[in-house]
Amino acid sequence: MQMRPLIFGNGSLLVCVDERGIVRDFYYPYAGMENHGGFMRLGLYDLARKRFAWLEDWDKSQSYVREAPDLSGSAYDVSMVGETDYFSPDFGAEVAVRSMVHHERNFFLRTVTVKNTSGEPSRLRLFSSQSYHILENNFANTAVRDGPMLNHYKRDRFFIQSSRPVFDQFTTGISEWRDRQGTWKDAEDGVLEGNIVAHGTVDSTVGWTLPELPQGESAVVHFWVCVGRHFREAKEVHDWVRSRDLDSLYRESSRYWKSFSVKAQSHGHLSSYSSLPDDVRDAFSRSLLTVFCHIDRGGSIIASCDSQIKQQGADYYTYCWPRDAAWVAMALDRAGYRYLCRNTYKFFSKILDRRGFFRHKYTPAGDLGSTWHPLPMVQIDETGLPLYALYRHWLEDRNIMTISALYEPLVRPAADFLVSFIDPGTGLPQPSFDLWEERKGVYAYSCACVYAGLRSAAEMASLIGDEGARARWDSAAASVRDATIRRMYDPALGRFRRGVGDDTVDASLFAVWYLGLVPPDHPAASGTMKAVEDRLTRPDGGIARYEGDQYQGFMNSWPLCTLWLAQWYLCRGDLERGMSLIRWAISHSAKGGLMPEQVNERGEPVSVLPLAWSHSTFMTAVIEYLEAQAGRFWSPF
Repeated sequence: MQMRPLIFGNGSLLVCVDERGIVRDFYYPYAGMENHGGFMRLGLYDLARKRFAWLEDWDKSQSYVREAPDLSGSAYDVSMVGETDYFSPDFGAEVAVRSMVHHERNFFLRTVTVKNTSGEPSRLRLFSSQSYHILENNFANTAVRDGPMLNHYKRDRFFIQSSRPVFDQFTTGISEWRDRQGTWKDAEDGVLEGNIVAHGTVDSTVGWTLPELPQGESAVVHFWVCVGRHFREAKEVHDWVRSRDLDSLYRESSRYWKSFSVKAQSHGHLSSYSSLPDDVRDAFSRSLLTVFCHIDRGGSIIASCDSQIKQQGADYYTYCWPRDAAWVAMALDRAGYRYLCRNTYKFFSKILDRRGFFRHKYTPAGDLGSTWHPLPMVQIDETGLPLYALYRHWLEDRNIMTISALYEPLVRPAADFLVSFIDPGTGLPQPSFDLWEERKGVYAYSCACVYAGLRSAAEMASLIGDEGARARWDSAAASVRDATIRRMYDPALGRFRRGVGDDTVDASLFAVWYLGLVPPDHPAASGTMKAVEDRLTRPDGGIARYEGDQYQGFMNSWPLCTLWLAQWYLCRGDLERGMSLIRWAISHSAKGGLMPEQVNERGEPVSVLPLAWSHSTFMTAVIEYLEAQAGRFWSPF
């Protein structure tokens, strides 16, 4: 299973590179929707020895590029520039591939440096082969050579490819159709046939004959892909790129993302950021940039950009779950990036069902996503949590205009729906699917989200003077809180049950104290978190979701569940234990610093890499570590 250890994005163009260095995902114009990626792979031909190799078959290493410390001696900067290094002593060459997406303009840039390590002069030809599944399929595509450009297009999606130096070999052709493998096969004899145009299921390959390289010398090729909704838009980007010093673009990117990250370091919650260990600071910055890549300019926040998961379930994680998006937005708000979250709350108001609830999940464009839930597709926590996130946004931003603008389209209908969803016989929300989306029932986590949502709605009603709604929602919140404690806290067990009639220990029970059903120092909170740690700790030190979890393996460790336990210890003032769990998440990240959904018993990432929720929970845990260090402990309201 090839995960995505390198990702690059700007809110409109999102590109993912797999573990072999192949570009797999190419999302545009939404972050996480319309994946035009098939593959983009590199090959090398030795003209003297007449042999060919695809670089993904060589030994390799991958990481994000780090700048040297500045004159102040500050730590290395975390960038949004990735590098894949290939090694082959047998072939006698090393290849370094540097990649980035520009922070403003929609293009993907790769710089390939080929070094001769053979001990004698070499004559090499570099190839790049690319297949685009434009609009997520490979039919009715066109690939055509246009002077120094080789373009792919379909309907209103254009991809202009060009390079410096300009390629001296090219071809287009049919791929993935009957017995036609693709033009990548043509590269393996070292010479491309030069077919100018192809349509249907197509790919293209371009090549560069490198100058003769003495032993130890290198040659450099810059290759870029500019995208647009029409040819003119893509061509304008191409002309801009062609006019630039391409090496300087990497420096500009590093400076831009350094400036972006510095905002967090100057925010009040992170005022003692410099006191953190280097590995924690690096992981925080990487988490911040990774989360940013998952945010669309229209406000959607997808769960993961890794499309490899489709091989197992014929679907993706490239949807906006209101639950995940709310947790991510809260982390960004607390890190000082409130401006990034405003569009997310507007997005929530646009996708809310007219009856006042959120459905299962949505595309980045705001359309209803695929589901395995029967109608009406309600997970009630997904309606409560966005209200809580919006109130937390108010606490950070103090902009009453935001609350006023969203009160009628979001707060009132969602809060009224939460009230209507309460069973008058029990005082609890009616049965709905749990946060893991596996079972229907009445669960403590969901009840905590409903309580927090109603309590937050009441606070926001008070802010704008709607006292009738405030009283109604506050009363409903108190009713849910009291009923949850009465029906789900078991004094004999000394802890909360997962749900009505369900004694399973589940890591999501952290919500009973984190969202305010009971205070953190309440015996019910302590007993619940002790059970989570005692029953869900895995041999590697991580925390599983719940007892007997079978998803992608038996009781795999989940970074976000492990970090929930870290937050518990930090709230109780045990900074040493909290930091040890934070560092567990770092040590179980991929080499580039991306955090997966889960980790198996062999310490390998499982399911998707990265998961935005894992990274946002890491950010939150680090923020709460610094606050605890300053004597400020988590309070939900």
